[in-house]
Amino acid sequence: MGAAVALAIAACGDNTNEGSSAGESNTSTETETESTNGAPTSQGPNATSGVTDPGASMTGTSATDATAGTTASTESSATELTVTEATVTDSSSTNDTLEETTGDPTIGATTGDPTIGETTGDPTTGGESTSGTDTDTDTDTDTDTDTDTDTDTDTDTDTGNNEGLWLLTVHDLTTPTTLWRIDIETGEGLQLCELNVSHNFNTSTFSRENILYGANASTKDLEIIDPCTCERTVVGPTGVQQLPGITADQLFGLYGLETSQDIFVDINTDNGMATFIGNLGVNWGTGGLTWSDVLNDTYAINGTDDKLYVIDHVTGMANELVQTNYNFGSVGIEYHSATQQLFACSNDGDLLEVNPDTGEVTSIGPMGLAGGIKCDNLAAPFEGVACVDNP
Repeated sequence: MGAAVALAIAACGDNTNEGSSAGESNTSTETETESTNGAPTSQGPNATSGVTDPGASMTGTSATDATAGTTASTESSATELTVTEATVTDSSSTNDTLEETTGDPTIGATTGDPTIGETTGDPTTGGESTSGTDTDTDTDTDTDTDTDTDTDTDTDTDTGNNEGLWLLTVHDLTTPTTLWRIDIETGEGLQLCELNVSHNFNTSTFSRENILYGANASTKDLEIIDPCTCERTVVGPTGVQQLPGITADQLFGLYGLETSQDIFVDINTDNGMATFIGNLGVNWGTGGLTWSDVLNDTYAINGTDDKLYVIDHVTGMANELVQTNYNFGSVGIEYHSATQQLFACSNDGDLLEVNPDTGEVTSIGPMGLAGGIKCDNLAAPFEGVACVDNP
């Protein structure tokens, strides 16, 4: 076995000097020997020089990785060793490649990137294999196409910048009684529908649930009025005589201004009954009442002295806020939560705006109510009502 190995070493030594590349040693002696299990193994040209062979992943003169190559050995074996002469390719345009095939096609010498195998240029792409009759072509095409098309189309067609930007008034100078929509920018009125009675409704309001309520002064009942059809639903008797002002409270009920006794009341929306809260402390004539979320209390106008008051919803006490510059007869008043404006109406039939800081009252425009111009109630919605938004 020693003679056969010597011949093989001589042959490989001559060829490696012709085809060595920049990354290889021209003085290296390639030693092929038999592994301890009898299988032929291949060593790179640096195996005996103490230089790491990248293909075999060895350090120093001894390599322990059995899959990449075995330690060069001079130990004799009775098993006959068949050596396949290495093939050397001399190329001037690419890296020189030396590959020895010793029976295991997965083992070869590299001059580029040891993680790729044999390379002839760019170690990241690999190269052409020259390993005898056993060609192992490993084409790993990893096409990771991450197409994340995030189309966030926010189509917010706001057809209702005017949703709820209106007031309603129940007009009882017509026969039958009618319901009108009032434009808060111009004051212009539009009749929506007719009630099935000719009764006097001297106050109206929307609840937090956007239900339109009216106090029927003719029957002393609390009623619900459908703003789309004017259909009436009687809730029940209020139990009081004069109720010129009702308004939503901070929850889901109603407050009321009772002027025959000058008291502030709570109104049950289930049965219509008014319950005493407290005395106003002021002689009240005509008037109106409205809740303000900004104030967190109620505004009221007294037609007797033309003053704007704040009524404490806990005690019922009326506290003067400011003297207005307007001579009120009948009184309608409503705070619009969407615009935070305080509106009013009276005998002249104009839509008015009241400045709560100065008491100045400004006419927005005539409402044009049919049958008579006097107005004594206004109601602002807490949200839009489709049939009123687009009548």
